Amino acid sequence: MATEYFTGDSQTPIKVVDDFADATVKEPASSEAEQANRTVDNREDKDRLNIKKQPPTKTSWEREDKPKEKKEEPKYPFNDAEPIFAYYGNDKKTVLFFVLRHPDGPQGQPGPTDTHQIHKTKDHEPAWYWVHKIVGQDSIHKNTKKEIDRLDKMRKKDEVADKDRMHKMEQEKLFQAKIDAFEMDVIRNTTNREMKSKIRRSKSIMELTAYVGAIIALETMNGTKATN
Repeated sequence: MATEYFTGDSQTPIKVVDDFADATVKEPASSEAEQANRTVDNREDKDRLNIKKQPPTKTSWEREDKPKEKKEEPKYPFNDAEPIFAYYGNDKKTVLFFVLRHPDGPQGQPGPTDTHQIHKTKDHEPAWYWVHKIVGQDSIHKNTKKEIDRLDKMRKKDEVADKDRMHKMEQEKLFQAKIDAFEMDVIRNTTNREMKSKIRRSKSIMELTAYVGAIIALETMNGTKATN
């Protein structure tokens, strides 16, 4: 609806628009614009750059609080026996030694024990699982350290024993070599008491051989026939 007013002496009317619909400029829309609008409306909110994400079906706290599936324990493989001690047999912890204690006897006497060795394989999985569960990971590590210390002490003790044994054998050979040296005519008959004394005090076969050779050389130079 529009109302016309006249101002001053002018007879030209000013048209005041009361209805917004009448004030809208109505121009025929082009077919290209209509097609573009129609295309946008039919996109159904599609994201060409894949920026928009669908809302998560589960929140982070729902995922974190989801209980984990509990793995079923393997069947106990030791019957009435129980593992009481265990330690690893190598640095990679793939070999395990453990001691089983069997039930007490009918008269109350302690049950026998026996030692077993297993590997970290599928075949030994039940035994591996139950030994670790009953003995405990911490105890196995402590036992392993004690076993390593024990083996080190035994090795050092064996090294000392081997060294003593070798020294004794060398002394026996040296003693026999001195006897053999004094059975030689050139050594037995020499008047060089100092060289004879050096042979007796020799600390090794090499030293003894050097003194024997020196006596033979000296006796030969002095014109004494060296025998033996």
